[in-house]
Amino acid sequence: MLNSSHTHCGPHLWHKKNVEGGYPQVFMEKICSLVEPAVADLQPATLDFTIGSSSMAVNRRQLNAEGKCIGMRPEPRGPIDMDVPILRVLTPEGQVRAVIFGYACHPTTMGGYLIGPDFPGYARDWIAAAYPDCLPVYLQGCAGDIKPRYTKPNGRFGYVLLEKPLETVKEIGHELGRAVVCATCVPCRPLEPILRGVHEFALLPLKKPEPTRDAHETEVQVLRIGDLYIIGMNGEVCVDIGLRIKRELSDLTTWVNGYTNRRLAYIVTAKQMPEAGYEVKCSPFDERAEDVLVAKAIELTRQLAEN
Repeated sequence: MLNSSHTHCGPHLWHKKNVEGGYPQVFMEKICSLVEPAVADLQPATLDFTIGSSSMAVNRRQLNAEGKCIGMRPEPRGPIDMDVPILRVLTPEGQVRAVIFGYACHPTTMGGYLIGPDFPGYARDWIAAAYPDCLPVYLQGCAGDIKPRYTKPNGRFGYVLLEKPLETVKEIGHELGRAVVCATCVPCRPLEPILRGVHEFALLPLKKPEPTRDAHETEVQVLRIGDLYIIGMNGEVCVDIGLRIKRELSDLTTWVNGYTNRRLAYIVTAKQMPEAGYEVKCSPFDERAEDVLVAKAIELTRQLAEN
């Protein structure tokens, strides 16, 4: 399962100038070179799990009185996912070796030409300081319509007046890191040594059918670790889809992610379609896509739970 945090402070992999400069080759070599040493460093471990909470995010689809999206602005009446799922890897002696944590929020606190991971990097720093020698790993949730909660007084997204852009990113990241550390101050729930996985493809109906197809293939993957089910979906999945999957699987412990395994367009809810706005405009899928995607995620999770 390959999940991307989606920073806006990173090089465009296939930009013409980066391609000419050989960046994609360097990038792929660095990514692929991680596998062999990771396998060589396998060690006995136990796993535990808990869920923290953070309100660092805010919905970015502000609606007017007629229920239409009027732009990418803070919408505090809109949904967010406050869960911060946390999976720890412990040595046989009980030392924390890795902390895998997640949240549903675009790492788009700032952009520009400074290369950096945005808030997930600073969250990792905070966790690493609390657990020396541990490797923190961030997974991106369903954050298609979610941004960090920082605003100017006029209601538009912008940098808070007390901090410069980079300091704002640090503060937001540290806020998420503190949520992780706080949640692990009490005993976490041990996970049984069960590891299984499954993946299949779902066909999302297109708004504008093409001569040779009327739907686009998207991958859905589920990993089972003990009684924890980690769901990964392609693309920028809006938050209400992730929340719906968790509601419909409320008898199981689920961790739902977008931005997984390959790039895909925005996937919005059927409710958002008549509201319009950026995410709806950018999505090639029609209002049936939500039900198709949710059904596949539930089907695969149930399949792992029953076998």
